[in-house]
Amino acid sequence: MDHFNSYQLKHFAGIVADTMGLSLPEGYAKGIRWVSDILKNRAGGTCDRAVLYHADAVGMYMWQQYTDLFAPVYRNTSLSVPFISTVSSFTPVAHASMYTGLDPKGHGIHSYTRPKLECSTLFDVLIAQGKKVAILAQDDSTFLHIFAGRDLDYFEEPNAICIQEKALELIESDKYDVISIHTFDYDNAAHFYGPESKEGINAIALEADGFERIANLIRSKKDGKRTLLTYSPDHGQHPVGSIGDEPEAEGVDTSRFKGMHGTKKIEDMNIVHFFGTI
Repeated sequence: MDHFNSYQLKHFAGIVADTMGLSLPEGYAKGIRWVSDILKNRAGGTCDRAVLYHADAVGMYMWQQYTDLFAPVYRNTSLSVPFISTVSSFTPVAHASMYTGLDPKGHGIHSYTRPKLECSTLFDVLIAQGKKVAILAQDDSTFLHIFAGRDLDYFEEPNAICIQEKALELIESDKYDVISIHTFDYDNAAHFYGPESKEGINAIALEADGFERIANLIRSKKDGKRTLLTYSPDHGQHPVGSIGDEPEAEGVDTSRFKGMHGTKKIEDMNIVHFFGTI
């Protein structure tokens, strides 16, 4: 029997806000208090900064079956929390909920569409509190569409390797309080070669190694600042044709895909987030 995780993605924004001593608007989902309490205790107080790393489409079953690949994430975090993705389990829906604290009905994205969000987001809360924020994402990332038009800095790079280098540059600059990073080398590889393909496994390893490089630089530049660090996927991915019909992603040609998401299958829905403080 399949067992789905209980914590919903909409609590992510509240965890980040609470760990940084901030509050989301009234009516938005609160964080998970025990999570933020542990993080603040381990940090020695509320966090001044945050680096939020989103490796797209890494499902919980990949952690269960290929645990060694994630050693770089374990080494640099101290707490794991199982989450369940949004339905449908597409990137725009999931990330909108993660960064608002709202269900799809509240933020308005229900499928693979990428309108600019007009509701308040975690980014808006951070900016209102005087935090300097950057979004660093791969070309045509959902983040660059649904969180567009805000008073923050946007950086776009072609792949995860370039993202890593740019992230190190931004951290070295000491200019930003919050950096949100979105890579999808694994998502692309899983779509075209299969979730457990050699190409997919290599992409997971590349993204995990990049996460560790980022953590090591933050640690070397601590300078009395407390930093929240997360590794937080949006959904998983299943092999095409494994169970039932595949979803339709608006504007996306899925005819050559060997992996897909957007369903209620456990491979798409169960994910795990890792949190740490430096």
